[in-house]
Amino acid sequence: IEGPLPAVHAARDAVDQYARWMRADGDDRPIGVLRSAAALDLILRPWDTSRPPVTAHLTLHAALPSLRPDAPAGAAPAELDGQLISAAQCRELLDSLDMLGLSAAPAGGSVHVAIDDPVTGETVAVATRAELAHAAGRGRRVRRGTGTRGAHPPGQPDGPGLRPPPPTPGYRPTAAQDRLITVRDRHCRMPGCRRRAGRCDIDHGQVYADGGPTDCWNLCCLCRRHHRIKTFARGWSFTLHPDGRLVVRTPSGISRTTRPPGWYHDPEPDPPWLDDLAPPDPLRT
Repeated sequence: IEGPLPAVHAARDAVDQYARWMRADGDDRPIGVLRSAAALDLILRPWDTSRPPVTAHLTLHAALPSLRPDAPAGAAPAELDGQLISAAQCRELLDSLDMLGLSAAPAGGSVHVAIDDPVTGETVAVATRAELAHAAGRGRRVRRGTGTRGAHPPGQPDGPGLRPPPPTPGYRPTAAQDRLITVRDRHCRMPGCRRRAGRCDIDHGQVYADGGPTDCWNLCCLCRRHHRIKTFARGWSFTLHPDGRLVVRTPSGISRTTRPPGWYHDPEPDPPWLDDLAPPDPLRT
């Protein structure tokens, strides 16, 4: 906590006192956990119904086998907003949102399913549950006696499947392109930067004014700072390849390559060494 010293001490002591009251009421969790729970309640105020609800956007990446109730203890972990969580924690989260079967979205929310290539890890498509059902050839209205609504009609062909969103002639990416790029990249693609995709710009690898298409292969996430370095700083080179590789070359000639995370995890984040070499932000005075 940062702020005036008296206010910081008052906030710390208040959280500690609430935690000790919880302990006195019989909660035997560690005191550090009780302090965290007390602070969270003071911030979110779940008892206060006079204020509009505050919602959050969570991006959850998980392998489907890890979501099954019979998944083994060593099942692949899931990833929640860039942090690794266990398969059991993943199932607990989905169960709490009534989403384990992907049958319904939470009130005011939505469910998107990302389909990754199991070999390359490339994100192929991102779809809502309705789009997924349509792609599979389900969810059509059928005549009475020929099947049930929501099931694949007997004798009917399969659905069209899922493909990446098509290119658009305009400068701004379409909503479908934006959805795929943010889910695919998950964070700023600059080596060492982990600013989440929701706070990044969707940038053209090949500049749009120079003929670069607004197509998924030519788009990636860059946070505002690194977007400005790419656009205005002299001596920097950013090359985005069709396979998703982004090659960044510094003015001193050092190159570093990043790839979309896909369904694999680096052992640790790249160090933010490029930031130390970056020239001052040309738009910052």
